[in-house]
Amino acid sequence: MLEKITYKNHINETLDFGTFPMFVNANDLHDFAWQITSKNDKIFTFQKGIVTKTMPIIIKCNSGEEGIEVRNRIFEVAEKDVLAQQHGRLYIGNYYLKCYITGSTKTNYLIDKNYMQLSLTVQTDYPEWIKETKLPYSQLDDETAAYLDFPFGCSFDYANELLNGIIENTNFVASNFRLTIHGQISSPTLYISGHEYSVDVDVADDEYLTIDSVAKTIVLTKINGEQVNCFNKRNRDSYIFEKIPAGTNAFSSPNESIYFDITLLDERSEPKWT
Repeated sequence: MLEKITYKNHINETLDFGTFPMFVNANDLHDFAWQITSKNDKIFTFQKGIVTKTMPIIIKCNSGEEGIEVRNRIFEVAEKDVLAQQHGRLYIGNYYLKCYITGSTKTNYLIDKNYMQLSLTVQTDYPEWIKETKLPYSQLDDETAAYLDFPFGCSFDYANELLNGIIENTNFVASNFRLTIHGQISSPTLYISGHEYSVDVDVADDEYLTIDSVAKTIVLTKINGEQVNCFNKRNRDSYIFEKIPAGTNAFSSPNESIYFDITLLDERSEPKWT
């Protein structure tokens, strides 16, 4: 059985391994290991640190000319990420690993120009396999809205139930997220499973505010493309990067009109087997 793996660099150039003319052999991409630190002979913390993987590759082309082109392309696609210091992404199924291809060793490359065996070194400082699920939401209009009592101790009753009023996180643990709130709106506020996510900023028409729980950033993107750091405008009384719990999460907003989407990040130590 051939495994299909794709590498995409930061400018969306791709290398497709597992299909002609590049094939990937058995590898350690599915393996993982937690590093343990101890205190008083007890396990204290778990971490992964920087992780190194190896991808054995076989190139088998129809011609020597094509073989030379493929050899050069592998190097050039990967090298652009290293020189720019921007992660590429290695995809297995629906999951990707943010990483760099930092090394390559070759064997059997003198047999013919159309054939070569090589081993690629893959390194990452964020050793999580990630699947992104984007969920768009908007408030219903007043005619179809249901008036509900907010069950989590907030000081308001809210109208305009947001779609079904739930965010369904199918991951088995709480998930990181990217929350994007679109304008026009002032001081956008969301409650998800009783937790408040709010920023004291005005978002104009055709602008959007992005809260990224991995990067720990809050950025307003203006109409002209300018990006404004709004980190200091967050509500400091409620941790704005709190992960979204697994399962069904009720949500609401005191804003009269709100449109947002949320991308849930299903993160795993190994890509999900399918």
